[in-house]
Amino acid sequence: MTMIPTPSHIRDLFLHPRPSYSPAEAAEAVGMSIEEVLGFTAVGELEGIETADGVVLPWAELVSFVMDFWDQADVEAALGAELADALLELLQLADLEVRIPRVEVIALERIAIRDGRSVDSVLARELRDLISAESRWLAKEIPGFASVLSWPE
Repeated sequence: MTMIPTPSHIRDLFLHPRPSYSPAEAAEAVGMSIEEVLGFTAVGELEGIETADGVVLPWAELVSFVMDFWDQADVEAALGAELADALLELLQLADLEVRIPRVEVIALERIAIRDGRSVDSVLARELRDLISAESRWLAKEIPGFASVLSWPE
């Protein structure tokens, strides 16, 4: 897959959202080919809505999809001073220092290399599963957590 977001792709998608995008508009917005967008739609990775004019992709669906591929650090860097306008505070990156066994560090590094991602993004992807499993309890413990769960809706 060739999804190559530029800062202008990121800024346009997050700061100038449209309610929905045709497959061609979605491809342009995220730096993919129309064939790739249609392929992801065909297998259900991108869920479109059938309209009289054909399938459209809601903004929230498109953003959810690209956040699985785009590195969040790149997104935040592209948004710069307008980050707070586009991303809830609880969803913004924060530093965390942890001590874990060396084998886990090495494993994370190798998985990141294999997937062409950063260690941060690999670990964040795995932590999303934990947070999802604990979401009922976390919603009671963290103010604003429910909003995070429904973002980008």
